[in-house]
Amino acid sequence: MSESHFDEYEHYNFDHDKHMYSGASGKQRTKKEASEHTNHFDPSGHSRKIVTKLQNTEKKSKITNLQQKGVAV
Repeated sequence: MSESHFDEYEHYNFDHDKHMYSGASGKQRTKKEASEHTNHFDPSGHSRKIVTKLQNTEKKSKITNLQQKGVAV
């Protein structure tokens, strides 16, 4: 295929298309955009895991307190 009929803008598009469809970046993002939209470090640790654990502990303690009082759960 001869590229003599392409203008400068078509060459620009071809050059950047190969970067847009790079593997593992997802959602047709560039590599830079993909690296910006990754999981970020959370200095407080596993906050969601800790919150879930505390909620489950609270729920279990309420259930055991109700069972000790003889209320049907």
